[in-house]
Amino acid sequence: ISTLPRAELARRLGLVFQTHHDGFPATVLETALIGRHPYLRPWDIETAEDYTRARAALAEMDLANLEERMVDTLSGGERQRLAIATVLTQDPGLLLLDEPTSQLDMHHQVAVLNRVQTIVAQEHRAAVLVLHDVNLAARYCDHLLLLFPDGQACWGPTGTMLVPSALERLYNQPLSVGEVDGLPVFLPRSE
Repeated sequence: ISTLPRAELARRLGLVFQTHHDGFPATVLETALIGRHPYLRPWDIETAEDYTRARAALAEMDLANLEERMVDTLSGGERQRLAIATVLTQDPGLLLLDEPTSQLDMHHQVAVLNRVQTIVAQEHRAAVLVLHDVNLAARYCDHLLLLFPDGQACWGPTGTMLVPSALERLYNQPLSVGEVDGLPVFLPRSE
């Protein structure tokens, strides 16, 4: 990574953090267009194609009707979807997503993770996600890395990692296990 020029790194690697700090006032569309900055030379402005990409990403994240709104007026979930739209506009080969579903309702959680799954499966890219929702991980991830509070870790295919003993240790919580649509579902159990 240290050998790549910053613009090249920004074209290859897209980051979404779980919190956002907007440094200056901007509209939703202006913020999505930030994803195109790695492709611009100094003093260039965005092209019509850049605007098309940004608007398509906003539409995918159910934000098309908000493109003229100021970012500081968005709800937490809208702001999170805007972060995802910005990285979709960026179009990197590798997505690093820290809690991409935080502050999202169920519908938007599924929409975001379906889109990430499509990027990986159909566009031959990679995604690494931090998820605390084990049920979403069970549905959308093909490999898991479990990081335990004591510093230990284990990893492997999702089917081999989603065992109650490992998850109860991870969450320090007894779990009940069921099945929905052929996938395991984990619920906290009272002690």
